[in-house]
Amino acid sequence: MPCTVKKTLTAIVASGNDACIGLKANQKTLLQKAQHCAHTQEPLSRDYAVLDISHGHCVERRVEVFTAPPELVQTWPEVAAFVAVERCGWREGSSFQHHSGYLLTRVIPAPEAAHLIREHRGAIENRLHRVKDVVQQEDASLIHATRPATLMALLRTWALSAFRQAGHDSLTRAIRHFQHDMPKLLSFL
Repeated sequence: MPCTVKKTLTAIVASGNDACIGLKANQKTLLQKAQHCAHTQEPLSRDYAVLDISHGHCVERRVEVFTAPPELVQTWPEVAAFVAVERCGWREGSSFQHHSGYLLTRVIPAPEAAHLIREHRGAIENRLHRVKDVVQQEDASLIHATRPATLMALLRTWALSAFRQAGHDSLTRAIRHFQHDMPKLLSFL
């Protein structure tokens, strides 16, 4: 498969926009470059916050922004910087430490990067991806052919949007509320 991250970045920058994209293990080179920057460079900026100290939680977050190395910029001209995020603390009586990385198409201060990442986690990861993965079990779907899988993803997203538009924040409660009421379900059409 062609490098879709590279094509996506090129399209984003060509349209006059900027991006902050999470790095995952399927982009080994970028992830390794980001990790190398975090271990060898001084950050351009740093943000530190204690996020949650309630309900038995204590979560601390450190966000650092690093310049993309010149040798990477030669092959990935859209990448301007990397963000390294470390979350650590206590949850439910157990300690944890989690590292993640992001790439930026424009250098921004660490507090701004931290805000973007938190907004994305709240708006996209928790309210969309988690719901589609956990409640709708999209990742466990047995439909693998491209067109039917795309159609099912569209229908799942439409259902989620329709229920939220009707004032239901919980997809599970909305499904229970509407599952045996065909006239109400048809009213969304």
